[in-house]
Amino acid sequence: MISVLQVQMALRPVLGTSLVSDPGFGRRVAAILQGWFPGRLSLEETAAQVEDALFNELYERLGPSMTLRAEDGSSRRIRMADLPDLADECMGVLFDSLRVTPAHYDLLHAYCMKSGSFAGLRTLYLHFQEQTPPGERKIIARILRDNYPAARWQSWLNPADC
Repeated sequence: MISVLQVQMALRPVLGTSLVSDPGFGRRVAAILQGWFPGRLSLEETAAQVEDALFNELYERLGPSMTLRAEDGSSRRIRMADLPDLADECMGVLFDSLRVTPAHYDLLHAYCMKSGSFAGLRTLYLHFQEQTPPGERKIIARILRDNYPAARWQSWLNPADC
């Protein structure tokens, strides 16, 4: 079962503690993720719903300026272009909850090939090791290394795969 706390923890590094600790923050997203199962909604449709729910939650809390005040006192605007990455972090909660089965591997693999999802690629790399051929693991590692800052992957990406 996916909890509001899991959603908040996924977003805390990006949005900060004060915003995500706001009572109820992440409730809509958690409900969407909790209600997902294969065949009902595609992962693409679910990601779109999560992105919409995140926009609404952020707009309600931050107002039309969508300006976030960080713990260090600085402020930054949440842009529409930021929402897909925020939604992907939330989708990572769903991906991490998937049982490791061939069907889930196929579903997640297809989604990643279409979307380039960081969270999906991370889950394939870390949790679906048995299903992922060694050559493909190296490709996933290279995609992650070449497209995302090292701070996001260096603690868990095997250097031998790079």
